[in-house]
Amino acid sequence: MLAVLAAGQSRRFGDEDKLTALLHDRMLGFHAADTLTRLAFDHRIIITSDSDHPCATGWRQMGYEIIINDQAAEGQATSVRCAARLAAERSVGALYICLADMPYIKRQHIRNLSQAFENRDRKAIVGSGDDDKIMPPAIFPSSQFSALQNLRGDQGARKLLQTAHLVSAPEGSLLDIDTPEILAIENREEIRR
Repeated sequence: MLAVLAAGQSRRFGDEDKLTALLHDRMLGFHAADTLTRLAFDHRIIITSDSDHPCATGWRQMGYEIIINDQAAEGQATSVRCAARLAAERSVGALYICLADMPYIKRQHIRNLSQAFENRDRKAIVGSGDDDKIMPPAIFPSSQFSALQNLRGDQGARKLLQTAHLVSAPEGSLLDIDTPEILAIENREEIRR
């Protein structure tokens, strides 16, 4: 099952919902979601805090089921818990967690994560990284769903990811857009290309 986390509070972005901000003339919330639609998943969900989110119609058109996290203000762990609960209820073998604000995720990288997961008999956590920092996108086997459902705070699954097998991602592909300044830099870069 694929879960795209899109319920963050965008605190560092200011008053604007960063997922509605334009990156290369398209809402930020659509970039990763669209890339991931081109990969086969039995279940595809987006976790958001608002059923009327401006991206919701587009996400549905991409084939995502919208899941509302009414506890999103308590931190990212609430979205991870929500995704893990649904994964357990649907008896899936693995949960892929991606972040909606990472617009440069590559399909081949997700395939590489999947291959690493298969090579470890679908029993180990596999995460993305550059150097030694492990982060989403990540894959969690069903044996970790209980631990994911017990997470607290705004660190998401960071502690569990410390034990993950790291799969290197292409340079720049794990950038998350957390501030208006980062967004502005990325939009300027696009103009130069």
